[in-house]
Amino acid sequence: MSPAEKATILAQVESQSGRKRQALAALGIPRSSYYRWRRSQPDAGKRKRPWNQITPNEERRILAVARESPDLSSRQLSAWITDNEGFAVSESTVYRILRREGLVKRQENQLSAAKEYHTKTTRPHQMWATDASYFRVVGWGYYYLVTVMDDYSRFILAWKLQKDMSADSLIEVVQEAVDATGMTDVPVKDRTKLLSDNGAGYVSRAFRDYLHLVGIGHILAGTLPPPD
Repeated sequence: MSPAEKATILAQVESQSGRKRQALAALGIPRSSYYRWRRSQPDAGKRKRPWNQITPNEERRILAVARESPDLSSRQLSAWITDNEGFAVSESTVYRILRREGLVKRQENQLSAAKEYHTKTTRPHQMWATDASYFRVVGWGYYYLVTVMDDYSRFILAWKLQKDMSADSLIEVVQEAVDATGMTDVPVKDRTKLLSDNGAGYVSRAFRDYLHLVGIGHILAGTLPPPD
């Protein structure tokens, strides 16, 4: 493929408002090839903005949605934007932007967390827990170590270093745990439940639909106790 053809494909993918993964899949271009071509561009070394930092247009859209729906919390806004606006944004980023603009409401009731779960798991694969740790790479952005752990044995069933916390990235790791344990071969009533926090990717429609497809229940931290 000629340099001109590669440049045309790069421009076409970069112009997409949604996720680049879908655009590359539609063109039949591997992601590894796309990133290799992008690194080889003459201006590749001039990029100063971290790859996963939101753009000014995305920030303006976050503020517009917040003003249109003032009753939504930062978590609800991040979930709605992830589902409807074509880009993913974390709850903490939404909160930071709203706080800077004076749009954060004072919380009347402070919720306290218990020191331990009310009902503990009693066997393996009764409940899984998923979470992510993030690592900042100077001049690049953040990487996220996403894990799925069996709550009873504390065994890590699956893990992967991801470039974002979108629903697609989270689903990849959960699916690895499903494949490793053969969970979809277990009767639905005996399948595990998944405990997660309220991050935008975890509360998104895409993640909810995926869990429904594989027959795994979802428990959001702070909403329900673990299963009996």
